[in-house]
Amino acid sequence: MNQKTTIEFDLILLAAGNGERMGFKKQFATIGNLPIWRIALDQIRTHSSCKTVIIVFPKNADIDQTFFDENPDTMWTHGGDTRCISVWNALNFYETQSAQKPYLAIHDAARPILPHSVLDEMILKLEQGEKAVIPVLNASDTIKTYSSPYITGTLKREELVFAQTPQLFKTEIIQSTYKNFFSNKRSDKLAKLAFNPSDDSSLVELNGTKVAVVPGSQKMQKLTIKEDYNYLKYILEERFETRVATGYDVHKFRPWGDNERRRKIMICGVEIEHDAAIEAHSDGDVGIHALCDAIFGCLADGDIGSHFPPNDEKWKNVNSEIFLEYAIHKVIDARAKINFLDITLICELPKIGPERIKMKKRLASICNLPIERISIKATTSETLGFIGRKEGLSAVATVTLILPINTD
Repeated sequence: MNQKTTIEFDLILLAAGNGERMGFKKQFATIGNLPIWRIALDQIRTHSSCKTVIIVFPKNADIDQTFFDENPDTMWTHGGDTRCISVWNALNFYETQSAQKPYLAIHDAARPILPHSVLDEMILKLEQGEKAVIPVLNASDTIKTYSSPYITGTLKREELVFAQTPQLFKTEIIQSTYKNFFSNKRSDKLAKLAFNPSDDSSLVELNGTKVAVVPGSQKMQKLTIKEDYNYLKYILEERFETRVATGYDVHKFRPWGDNERRRKIMICGVEIEHDAAIEAHSDGDVGIHALCDAIFGCLADGDIGSHFPPNDEKWKNVNSEIFLEYAIHKVIDARAKINFLDITLICELPKIGPERIKMKKRLASICNLPIERISIKATTSETLGFIGRKEGLSAVATVTLILPINTD
């Protein structure tokens, strides 16, 4: 579960490599109809602290602009011949953006699996005052130096770690570090790194900033050779199952009370002006109530009434977003992931069309889900029944959930 935090970061996602050791451009290889770069992107941008994203692609890549037009907080630029130049290009592009967060993450698309718990620990370090933090793994094997054909020394394993990404920095620090590196006034220490440092923290460290560490994860293994790709494909395609469930909710209208001044009802987290109020124990948001039931259905975990009894005064007039946030936490606790959600709103009034985009954006924010994975439709009952008589409204929701298969 994402921790409660005020830390927000923008992201540079590096996907500009040629995949020489892999034998093909791994970032465009697909698993489950999604390219690796999209899997990596979805893994990190669904964290509530991740905001604007810049993806770095090879110069000759054929990029479908549709995805980026539909996701205005996600942009792309071209990379260079080395990793270092790709980061530099992205930083220059980033500086043209009007809004920048105080922290910036740099992540390899070749590490498509990213547990949010690792990000949470990194953010905690930033909250404690650190200016640069990276995830690492302890060395488990004895590591030696050699000059072929003989061993020349043995390193202290307890002093060695393997650096992973994403790496998080104060934005001004990573920007100034790269400016120093690409200037003609680079220090001797930086010059000794040659022109292509293998990670960003090495530059930051040699530029005078201490780099903090948190435990990384074996799941964040970098795709380097074809066997890595085959293993990732096995993990993502063979050990997960897809579940689909529906939810339904209905509420009737009632006259507004004399002391009710707002004259607005809630539908899918958005306030809409309406001539009638909703008769309900909570705020009567049919879209969110139906969505919660669909999520609970995928998890085989009862219904909204079993989690939030309507006779409990604690939930009187409460904002239904609390119910949805609870359901999302249930998904996270199950190590599952919402793949797609669809809501059909059935009413004569109010008109849904003008509010559809607001609803999608609101649900995307609550569910930590890309907006293109949310569908909201509206229909009427052709004047038939209680809905046709404008006595109420209803909603049907369908959720597709990806859940780890229990192999215990």
